[in-house]
Amino acid sequence: MNSATITSLSTAFQTLIHLEIRAAQFDSVNDLIQLLSSKPLLQSFSVDDLAWDDPLFDNTLFIPKELHSLHLSNCYKRDILDALLDSVPPIKHMQLGSVYPEDTYSIGRFLRRLGSQLLTLQLEFSSLDAGGDAEDFCSRVDLAHNTALHTLVLDKFINYSAYQFSSAVGWIPELLSQTLNIRELSFGVAIRHLGELHPPDDPIDWVALDRLFCDPKFPHLRTLRFWISGILTLETVSVAIGNCLPRSKEKGMLNFHRGTPRMNI
Repeated sequence: MNSATITSLSTAFQTLIHLEIRAAQFDSVNDLIQLLSSKPLLQSFSVDDLAWDDPLFDNTLFIPKELHSLHLSNCYKRDILDALLDSVPPIKHMQLGSVYPEDTYSIGRFLRRLGSQLLTLQLEFSSLDAGGDAEDFCSRVDLAHNTALHTLVLDKFINYSAYQFSSAVGWIPELLSQTLNIRELSFGVAIRHLGELHPPDDPIDWVALDRLFCDPKFPHLRTLRFWISGILTLETVSVAIGNCLPRSKEKGMLNFHRGTPRMNI
């Protein structure tokens, strides 16, 4: 995106409250922040599939004071979050897409600065191996600072494809240990057959998860929301997961939907 286009877009649409930018190349992250800062009434900002060469930014640029929703996907999250750190907007709802190790320090600093303003957080892990995305996130991000966080959305909670398997179940206890006030957990589940809920090579400890979800130390946790995608019917998967989590089912915590996870804003 050249400078003339950025200037033109910056001077137009001054009353815009929602801005979404996809599939664009910038010279620097500062060009993106300049575009963001040109919309004083902006409430939500979403980017996907962006790139730039220069991470330097001008920290004196105005950040919209009403910006409450931030969605960062397929971009250098660390550069955007670092650019916003000096004048953190009141973000209540944040979607991080896939989390990578190189972004986790910046994510941790930003979420710490947000503190009690953050209400909902959505993310996914591409690598669950030792030293991978999930471990780096849990070691560098302390959600205990986000005391008002009430909804955590984990996309690709269980995700099978023709090439790989990933499940974030092993990191649920670590994440929940930081968020004792959590009220709702949402999970993305993509399977081809019910046997994938019980993989022999990488077993899921459903008993431990069921016990965790019903643990008295999480007195506010009332809802477990599962978003089901794939060829199986919603009823088939919901019955199977209900059998895996009998205590949670008995307490009326389980909710099932077709599609991919999304936050209720």
